[in-house]
Amino acid sequence: MILSRNLGWIGVDLGTHTVKLAQAVRAPDGVRLRHAAVIQRSKPWSEFDNLAQGDPDSSWSEIWAALECGSFDGRSATCALPMNVCELRGLKIPQGDEHERMAMIAGELSDDENAQISNTQFDYWELGGDQGIETADGFNVDVISVRRPWIDQVANDCQRARLDCWAVDGTPLAMARAVGLTSAQRSGERALAVDWGFSNTTLCVVGKGRPLYARRLHNCSFRKCLAAIQESLGVTLDHAQHLIDVHGVVAPDAMDTTADGWNEVQLAVTDAIADTADSLVEQIQRTLQFVESQRRHHHPTMLWLMGGGASVRNIGPYLFRKLGMPVSIWSPSTDVERGGGDLGRETPLFAAAFALSALAWRDA
Repeated sequence: MILSRNLGWIGVDLGTHTVKLAQAVRAPDGVRLRHAAVIQRSKPWSEFDNLAQGDPDSSWSEIWAALECGSFDGRSATCALPMNVCELRGLKIPQGDEHERMAMIAGELSDDENAQISNTQFDYWELGGDQGIETADGFNVDVISVRRPWIDQVANDCQRARLDCWAVDGTPLAMARAVGLTSAQRSGERALAVDWGFSNTTLCVVGKGRPLYARRLHNCSFRKCLAAIQESLGVTLDHAQHLIDVHGVVAPDAMDTTADGWNEVQLAVTDAIADTADSLVEQIQRTLQFVESQRRHHHPTMLWLMGGGASVRNIGPYLFRKLGMPVSIWSPSTDVERGGGDLGRETPLFAAAFALSALAWRDA
């Protein structure tokens, strides 16, 4: 069956607050989103980095529930863990073949007094996309690592949900692929991808579907926006999300208030999230300044926003006004329908899961 050969694996994006599943399909006009489902955790995981040091939590019930409501096909899956379960660091590693460099990275990681390399899984990518390129601090690779018990838990959860987990991928790698799959970047063109998640915010300079530079951004998670709306307006978390989706922030070209109160709500939401949004903008600007001064040939020309924060109505124009950089909300072509309608503003939630699904064709 041609369709089954063109279907990607089931991408499983394990977040601290939700579990997202997506399945991509190859079509004549490109890669499209075929199936998608998001399930909220009954008990959210911690948003703090010490989550990585504790015993891993199970996600099998959320994976199973998503499979039940998403009409997914097949058993093969690829997964990703939240960034506060992982560690992202830059290293300077001498040139060599793949085996030699992995051994050298393992040696570097084992020098960390808090690390147990025998209990750690890791992967790396070249900074700048080419071997030998160094940043101003002398690093030439980014390394992402995670404790093996978390990997084992993911594999066991998938098996219990009747899936075969073929790989656990890193968020920066998935972000880069998500941009590459949905945009036609010219040779040498760079983009800035920002995954504005509920508990984790990750920034990545990407080119040709590969990460060139990545960092985690602290103190600007999307949860802080929702919490500020809850406190400011005295509403529940679900109502805060509704206000974000339906009203959002004030668009730069609509600063005047109107009699129907629509913009009054937008003004209240805009004011509530201002501190967190300003922190996000400040961190993005710092990254842009670093890239401009140290790696000008990798300076991005536009920003792709994904994750829960991308669901904020008018957030693209809002960030464009503050950054002076074109902002696109990540969204693939989609065949998905759920409850009689499409995914609407939820689509950016599935960027990582969509990219995980497309790993099925990495050698095709």
